[in-house]
Amino acid sequence: MAGKMKIKFIFFALLLALILLFIYFAGQPCVVKFSKDFYYDYESNSIFGKDDLVDIAPKIIDYDYDKNFVAVKQSPKYSHDSMYDYPEDFSSESYKNGLNDVYYWVISLKDKKVYGPMLFEDYNKLCKEIGSQFFVNLTASKSE
Repeated sequence: MAGKMKIKFIFFALLLALILLFIYFAGQPCVVKFSKDFYYDYESNSIFGKDDLVDIAPKIIDYDYDKNFVAVKQSPKYSHDSMYDYPEDFSSESYKNGLNDVYYWVISLKDKKVYGPMLFEDYNKLCKEIGSQFFVNLTASKSE
């Protein structure tokens, strides 16, 4: 009988530990920090910078990063958040082909410079200029 009680105790202790771990991790923010100044937020599907350095609106299709740069592939047509309803956020000056195209961004983490939105040709040219083949993974496409 003592053996069964011991097994039940261990079972409930493990169950309680799993529940506590779940509660702990469920409360953690879902972000990927690129640096102390830039991060990706899963919940909003946006990339933010500290002190208004950048705010890349949804929908982030893909991103890649290393210690020097972040590359972002964005499709702004999916943005229906009231935070991004202002004309200046999606102006034709910024988004040359309108909101139904795919755009690219590059963030220099060291310089805190943001390049974008840009079309794939400009993005590819910038990657060559900065000498980074790191972002070849973000391939060109018209729609996702």
